Amino acid sequence: MSKKQGIKHQIQSVVQQNTGLLWKSKSFLIVIMGLSLVRLWMLRGLVIYPLVSAGCDDALLTNWALNLLGGKWTGPFSCYIFTKEVGFSIYLAVIHRLRLPYIMATNLLYILGSLILLYAISHVVKKKWVLCIIYAVTLFHPVMVAIHTGQRVYRNGFAAALTLWVFGSLLNLYFEIAEKSFLRNCIWTILAAGSLGYLWETKSDTIWVLPFTLAVLLATAVIIIKNRKMFVLSPESCEQYNFWRGNIQICFRMVLLILPFLGIIFSSHFVDIVNTKVYGGPRIAYYGPATSLMTGIDAKDSTENISLSRKTFQRLCSLSPTLSTIQGEVEAQMDEYDEYDTHPGDGNVEDGWIGWALIEAVAEAGHYKDYQSVNEFYRKVYEELMAAVNAGQIQLKEKTFLDSYHLSTPKEGQELVETIGTIWSYVASHQDMYSGTCALKKNSMVGSRAFETITREKSYYNPIDTDYYCVGWIAYPGYDLKNLKVYMEDEAGNRLEQIKFYESEDVGENYHNVKGADKCRFELEWDYEGEEESPEFYITAYEGSKQISRTGFSNAGLQEKDEKNCIGSIDGYFNNDKMQENHEKAERAVKRCNVINNIYQGIGNSLAWGGLASYVVFTVLAIWGWFQKKRDGITEKDLHSHLPREESHHIGNAWLVITGIMLSLLVLFAGVAVTHLENCPSISYMYLSAAYPLFNLAGMLSVIKCIEMICQQVRRRKGAKTVKGGSYGL
Repeated sequence: MSKKQGIKHQIQSVVQQNTGLLWKSKSFLIVIMGLSLVRLWMLRGLVIYPLVSAGCDDALLTNWALNLLGGKWTGPFSCYIFTKEVGFSIYLAVIHRLRLPYIMATNLLYILGSLILLYAISHVVKKKWVLCIIYAVTLFHPVMVAIHTGQRVYRNGFAAALTLWVFGSLLNLYFEIAEKSFLRNCIWTILAAGSLGYLWETKSDTIWVLPFTLAVLLATAVIIIKNRKMFVLSPESCEQYNFWRGNIQICFRMVLLILPFLGIIFSSHFVDIVNTKVYGGPRIAYYGPATSLMTGIDAKDSTENISLSRKTFQRLCSLSPTLSTIQGEVEAQMDEYDEYDTHPGDGNVEDGWIGWALIEAVAEAGHYKDYQSVNEFYRKVYEELMAAVNAGQIQLKEKTFLDSYHLSTPKEGQELVETIGTIWSYVASHQDMYSGTCALKKNSMVGSRAFETITREKSYYNPIDTDYYCVGWIAYPGYDLKNLKVYMEDEAGNRLEQIKFYESEDVGENYHNVKGADKCRFELEWDYEGEEESPEFYITAYEGSKQISRTGFSNAGLQEKDEKNCIGSIDGYFNNDKMQENHEKAERAVKRCNVINNIYQGIGNSLAWGGLASYVVFTVLAIWGWFQKKRDGITEKDLHSHLPREESHHIGNAWLVITGIMLSLLVLFAGVAVTHLENCPSISYMYLSAAYPLFNLAGMLSVIKCIEMICQQVRRRKGAKTVKGGSYGL
């Protein structure tokens, strides 16, 4: 037997051996489906955490979603219009229309992303039971049910799900570009473009995904060029038609590699076009230049985290007449935001908050009437301060590229590296990632109703002192509310409580022709001793002894109201018994989720350190194996003639996947570290949510491939059935 025939026999033996060990596809799919259903079952009863006070975050995006449902885009023009990306609000509006509960819908999206990524990993991991473990560890990750990611009505959990779609779609395109049909390649490209573009309009830090995207697409282009003979036959050996058709196929596949970046461009331009149509511009043109100028002044009292001190701001006001008109509002906002700093009470605002303080002060001063007004204000501030710079009255700080990334001195470089290490340890340990109930107090109960409406989910409330609690406003056109007596009654007409009214300037502004609209809000609590399980209540108004209106109500608002006779709104209606039922379900769900969280906290550090060590060993063994292959004279042609391409290169592909994920996470960690050091505290699993599933995946792949390479070397030394320079086990 010749050397080449011996190699062929060994390769075929290994393939047959491993094929016999693989699970049947039917069994594998049953396990995957079972794991997915268990995950969905665990979510039953889990409540949302409506952060009502987050007016720039959760409450803002929820309000945008409600406006989108009403066909008003993101609502009236305000100082917050261009401060966040609109992607998450669109998502909330869509799942509300589809009647999908928020937690369930987001986890379904995450499950699909996990499956797409698992399919990509199946190109380098062949044993089905290993794939099941990888899927389970990814699927049950607590980040999707943690209180500040999965339970908060905010974008961090949604972004984690989208990130799996991006990575999975790109890797599948890379693995299948030369093996599958053009239509199959189109599907992966469209999924990559859609998920990347949508993620771009959901979180502003999505740029950390771009290096991985670019690297994968460049590697895919190399595969197309390297395998061009699969598409193109030389004109001498076939008809000219087939030659040109093959070249066209190559061109089409190359075009597919551009689409993911076009997804970003398309989504960004779409939002810009709509903003321009609704508000007059895609963003406040002079806001960025003006604020950059104010925070870029070279001042003696500026520190690492405070670019615009109160004293420097006061000096700028003396140089800019326009800026001086809002000095009082800005200093008042500085007082409010000072308490959020790492050093509260010093009178200054750190860089992470100064932007919010400035725009809210400009809004308080009345400049956010419309796009043109506020842009003109910022234009004047910019021009006046630039005139002062040109006149030498103030100087700008010279900020280099290294300054921007906290690398201007060796000490800063050391701090950056140490902070990246802190973030690595934080992610590895899965700190703080627990589920909870977060009982809302009475002052937050009303605000939570908007969250419950848009998400179709329940919140968790502190028990109220009475059986029922209702908040809202009501007025009666044609009658003066001062002359009426209004009661809460049951269906039989028994009066339970008389409603007292208080100031309602907002209603009065909208209904200035209705008498009493400026004092028509109410807050009412009452007990009920009736035997009905779900009694109905009515707001009944009397003029003397004459009943003029009797209106039922629910969480959805007033029922069967006559606009000519009765107008109003129910902002919140709470039944203590129903609340207690929700509490029991929520507490059981939280207990289930936290059991899983404890497991991840227990194994997190071991997996992280084991993965890192395995990656080093795997890399060394892979390089050693490559040199052995060259030494023994086994060529790429030998391998390609007997095995599918992905089998002959799966070791190299696995190394590329792990390395690509690790480098992407390094970019994310570095970005968070710079923000943490330069602006405000940022080491939180909220901002790192997308890192966790990928971090664990890289660790698992490293361990798996390291074990495979070690087994290969052991078999090689014992003279077992191995292939010189490559193994195709796991």
